[in-house]
Amino acid sequence: RNLKQNINDKFQYMTRESALDSVIKNMSNKREVIDTITLFDFSAEEMLEAGAEYEDVMALGGLIN
Repeated sequence: RNLKQNINDKFQYMTRESALDSVIKNMSNKREVIDTITLFDFSAEEMLEAGAEYEDVMALGGLIN
């Protein structure tokens, strides 16, 4: 029974680097991005250095430092 519970989990192990990469790649999926940003507390500087577009980062407003 318990084996089937976690089959559909998108991320079993997520490092800070893989989470940041996921945020950058999925900027169009705002709900998932917001959840990941708040979980890992990414800063605007981190996101911009990782390759995010300036406009996308500024659109997130108060969620990031």
